Amino acid sequence: MEVPPSYPPPPDQPPTGFEPVPAIDSPAQLQGQYRVSRNLWLVISAVVVVVTLLVGAIGYIFAGYAYTSSRISNAAGAVSAVNSHRSLVNTTFALLDEQVASLETMTDNKLAKSTSGKIVAESQTMSTTIAGDDDALVTARSRLHDQQWLTRISTGRLTAEAGRIDRAREAVATARSAARDYVQFGGFLQVYYQALIDWDTMVADANINDFVGTTGADSALQADAAAALGVSNAPGLPKEFHDYLIALQVYAADVARLLNAISTRDQAALDTANKLVLADVATLNAVDFTATTAKIRSYYQRYRDDFNAQMDKAAA
Repeated sequence: MEVPPSYPPPPDQPPTGFEPVPAIDSPAQLQGQYRVSRNLWLVISAVVVVVTLLVGAIGYIFAGYAYTSSRISNAAGAVSAVNSHRSLVNTTFALLDEQVASLETMTDNKLAKSTSGKIVAESQTMSTTIAGDDDALVTARSRLHDQQWLTRISTGRLTAEAGRIDRAREAVATARSAARDYVQFGGFLQVYYQALIDWDTMVADANINDFVGTTGADSALQADAAAALGVSNAPGLPKEFHDYLIALQVYAADVARLLNAISTRDQAALDTANKLVLADVATLNAVDFTATTAKIRSYYQRYRDDFNAQMDKAAA
């Protein structure tokens, strides 16, 4: 039997170019690599979400601030418009006060009636001028509350601006109340001075023995005195005017009796009517108008003071 040939032992290292192929990763190694990859994506996703939220929050803040600023700017413009009319209102107040004061020494009743008409006209102009201001203030205030979800972070600023608008509206309301009262007051004075004009006419006709003219003027005096008495509740009007008109009505009625006695040649009735007329004149002269102008000016001055006090707060 043949003996097989002997072979040398295998080398310790494989020949060059015949290195072994690396072994396939085990399942445990693959799972570890997957966890690392998944955690990385979670971190990246979280960063993206945070950045997105941060950008959104910053955008919300800037948008809210810009929107709030625009609302406040509109409101400030409405308040400024009222403030721009402040000079006109104060000038009107001063003019009305001067006209009221001038009536105290005015002896021409026709001029006094004309001045009273100016009081009415100037008051109406003031009221009309600031009426539009109030409309603008109402609109501006209502818009302060638009888009509240966007302006929530600026609630304090909006509340402060709303307060300024409220003060400006109070100022406007005060000026309009003053104008309304002045219109009624001036309207009363027009009728009042017309009654005094009738009286002047009656006396002038009597002095030239114009019986028909005197009778006609007395009838007008009775009618206008009654009309003036009907509006003698005008704001700021002292009671002395009411008392005077009551006495004037009685006087005009007694003059009518006197004229009737003259017409009928009734001496007894003439004497009685003459005594009544003299007593009426004494009653009229007893009414003290000394303090009335001061009372009227004081009544309307409070409107001016309140108006300016509220505007100071609105413009602060």
